[in-house]
Amino acid sequence: MSDETYRTIFAFPRMVEDLLRGFAARGWADELDFSTLRKAPAEYVSDDRLRRRGDTVWQAHFRDGRHLLVLLEFQSRDDPGMALRILAYTSLLYQELARNEGWLRDAGSRLPLVLPVVIYNGAAPWRAAQEVSELVQPAEGELASCRPSQRYRLLDERHGGEDDLPDRNLVTAVIRLERIRSPSDLIEVTGTLRAWLRRPEDDGLERAFAGWVREIARRIVPEGTRLGPEMTLEDVRMTLVERVGEWPKEWVQEGLAQGLGHERALLRRQAASRFGASTAERLSEVLSDISDPERLAEVGEWLVRCDTGGELLARADSVRRAPDGGSAGDRP
Repeated sequence: MSDETYRTIFAFPRMVEDLLRGFAARGWADELDFSTLRKAPAEYVSDDRLRRRGDTVWQAHFRDGRHLLVLLEFQSRDDPGMALRILAYTSLLYQELARNEGWLRDAGSRLPLVLPVVIYNGAAPWRAAQEVSELVQPAEGELASCRPSQRYRLLDERHGGEDDLPDRNLVTAVIRLERIRSPSDLIEVTGTLRAWLRRPEDDGLERAFAGWVREIARRIVPEGTRLGPEMTLEDVRMTLVERVGEWPKEWVQEGLAQGLGHERALLRRQAASRFGASTAERLSEVLSDISDPERLAEVGEWLVRCDTGGELLARADSVRRAPDGGSAGDRP
């Protein structure tokens, strides 16, 4: 995903809250009052009129009244000097606060805390130092206190373990989109996003994710498939499911290699997201009797189209009972 897409996605407070709760501030996020999250300017002008721009800055209050600034940087390449860049952005940000908002006007006033977070989606693992003092020659005695020290948090999206990803967290969905390997993966993540973004206040965020999912889908679907800018997450997901038989041969082979168990697990998870755990458990019993990949794909189509769990179970059962060469759609 491009930096511009990341800036669009992380322009929503829900994304920043999930980032802090699930990753960057996992151990102390409850100390923050997330109702105070506000976007702040990310462009700074130094005293000598040098203009610099970071990616995204958010501000929030701790429950005890202290302030926190969250400085987000989006990277697609490893940068050996990242810690130094973060230090420069922090310094310029502090200068901006002192000059224009009077943070140091009183002798007893203190600047807010800054939490720098680097979100990296490059193919190779991140190698750069996360602590700026690692970029400075060592010192002992009195000189040791002169070495600058600041550490940024790193989210290396493509190289972390699946076990570390929190459930029902939108940043987890971002990471899984970055790790897409097959159309089945994209169908699964798109369905999850659709289930998590049902609130009216999430409409803008849903549109932002839909734009990104469309970009990914265009690299997968057969030539000539229409993926217009007005399409929602559900529209894209339905298009992927309906065109499953026309995916490029290498995608189909990869999907078969993953095994029927993966496909059944995918359908169970999506059924749980749409209709609840009870429906998913009953669907699992039906799916265990279906060994034809095309019939599993047909159940996936009904999962999108059905309005209730009962209707889905009835359709899945008809797929299971259909004679060879037939489908549930052929039945009266």
